Amino acid sequence: MRSLRGFAVVDTETTGILPSFRHRVAEIAVVHVDLTGEITHQWSTLVNPGRDLGPQAIHGIRAAEVRCAPKFEHFVGDLLELFRGRVLVAHNLPFDAMHLHAEFARLAVDLSRYLSGGVCTMRLAGAVFPGMRRSLVECCKAVGVDGVRFHTALGDALGAARLFSRLVEGAREIASSRLQDLPNVHWDLPAMPHGLVKPVRRQAGASAEPHFLARLVDRVPREGEPAVDAYLAVLDGALLDRQISVSEADALIEAAHDFGLHKAEVIDVHHAYLRDLARAAWADGHVSVEERRDLAAVADLLGLDVKEVDLVLREEQATPMQRPQVHVAEVSIGGLVLRPGDRIVLTGTMRRQRSDLKAEAESLGLQVISSVSKKTRVVAAADPDSLSGKAKDARLLGVPVVAEDAFVRALEAMKE
Repeated sequence: MRSLRGFAVVDTETTGILPSFRHRVAEIAVVHVDLTGEITHQWSTLVNPGRDLGPQAIHGIRAAEVRCAPKFEHFVGDLLELFRGRVLVAHNLPFDAMHLHAEFARLAVDLSRYLSGGVCTMRLAGAVFPGMRRSLVECCKAVGVDGVRFHTALGDALGAARLFSRLVEGAREIASSRLQDLPNVHWDLPAMPHGLVKPVRRQAGASAEPHFLARLVDRVPREGEPAVDAYLAVLDGALLDRQISVSEADALIEAAHDFGLHKAEVIDVHHAYLRDLARAAWADGHVSVEERRDLAAVADLLGLDVKEVDLVLREEQATPMQRPQVHVAEVSIGGLVLRPGDRIVLTGTMRRQRSDLKAEAESLGLQVISSVSKKTRVVAAADPDSLSGKAKDARLLGVPVVAEDAFVRALEAMKE
């Protein structure tokens, strides 16, 4: 094994199990282990897979995080440098090798020989400790590896690296015999440009996106009346599910800039929007607890002080007829309202079975279709920032993309 520099422990988080089903890598990490078993380097990045993220409840990656992440082809040269002169190691190597092979093959790079010459810590653990359970968590626990943040690519790669070191240290004869069977790693991996992009890593669990108003710069007001109605149309769609996703925040920022609205004007529009909702709440002469809660939620999303809710409710109750006509495209207390005949598209791996949601929606008279058009009422997504083709089509056509919870609430409201 001439020129062996050490080992490259790799782990991937993917959108699903099989590349043949168009599943892609969504996060990847490589940890270097030297010949003495010491960890010497670590590298990881989120990956923009160009599609929905699949079972997000498992890998915990949000579409908002991968939107600005590099695509696989942008850092393939970095991976080749990380692998060069090192034996590949992974826990359940066939799985990671399968996805890596598919990603490299898309770029016409054949890495099959290199990927087939690696070490699987799952198999090695079974050889060293017969009867050991297969999962990385259980294997690490059995050899005393703790303090690992599992179920992220970097966490799992670090766990597998420490597991590998313990296995080699604890059973040198067995491990050495396995390593001696490896093919020579002095293969000439192709040279490709590297160091072109910065890795994008997961955000801390408690982190939050800054309010989109903070990203609107104060500018000199343009002459003439602002294009308020056009901005409000974008805002209506964003607020249907009573949350503003990162994609929707970007769209609002872009709309404000395109329509020539400066920050002070946008804030004025938000105040007017809240007032219009308060007027709609008083339409039946009564404001319920749920309606007041909905107004508070909207105020928070719009960057307004929730104390303003009580103020506008009092004012609209006192002088409802003296207020100007509602100019919001579709004022709706409570958010998304669906009606029989509406066309609905579902996308992403949701918490409820897609077939169950489809059946329930159709029983209420909704049309669940497979593609997005201008006639589509909403796209219901597992993640409102979804990168799926359906979500991309919806944004191009101006069709709202709403979260699963909002869609389910709208279905429940149709039953009342």
